[in-house]
Amino acid sequence: MVLFPAALIGDTSLLSLGVLGLVAAFAAIDDVSVGQTWFGQPLVIALITGFFCGDPLTGLAIGLPLQLVLAGNLPVGQTFTGDSGVALTAAVAAACLSGRVFVPDLEQVVFADLGLLGWIILAAGILSALGHPIIQAERKANGLLMLKGHKTLRDGSLVRMEAIHVRCLATTFGRGFVLVLLYLLLLMKLWLPAYAYLPDKIHQALGMLPLLLPGLGVGTMIDRYGLRTGWAWLLAGLLIMLALAALGV
Repeated sequence: MVLFPAALIGDTSLLSLGVLGLVAAFAAIDDVSVGQTWFGQPLVIALITGFFCGDPLTGLAIGLPLQLVLAGNLPVGQTFTGDSGVALTAAVAAACLSGRVFVPDLEQVVFADLGLLGWIILAAGILSALGHPIIQAERKANGLLMLKGHKTLRDGSLVRMEAIHVRCLATTFGRGFVLVLLYLLLLMKLWLPAYAYLPDKIHQALGMLPLLLPGLGVGTMIDRYGLRTGWAWLLAGLLIMLALAALGV
């Protein structure tokens, strides 16, 4: 069943990479600078990326588990951590551009390779975490730039402040555009090919990851509100998943 044309599947032309760069740049700006529509949230940006790649179901498969984990990680001021928007754009695009799509059997709702799906989700989480210090460095640089705006207190020139703001936006836009291309290169040339060399037991354990993440998301929300006993349930669930993987269930 084809819902969308496979617009970018297997297409690594400069045009398709430029489109994906713009999607990631949009996610980066939305998180920190403009509007904060939350379109840069994992599920939304994954679906948008999947739409442009012609496979929104792969975007759903990758974005939904991470959205559940990051349900409380909203881009409000400086409270959020990571760079999930750019990371999810790269993960979904890498899966689609390399032909590793996760379109399920709509009758049985079974994914072709849950282990590979878990491998890509793991990459998205790692890249999101790695993006956090980059965002912090960018904010410090923007803070130094904004210090020049103190002159506006003397002469009242709002044009200066607007120019500084545009420069800050351009920096964020550029970060998203450049990082997603670097992430794509890393995922398509190293991360995804490496999956074939992992032991079968690791494949099985990775297949449990998409099933475990919703519980982890609930646990992090419980922990956020001070009910730390939620981690005991998470640990128990993790042990059960590992036992099932070891038994080959």
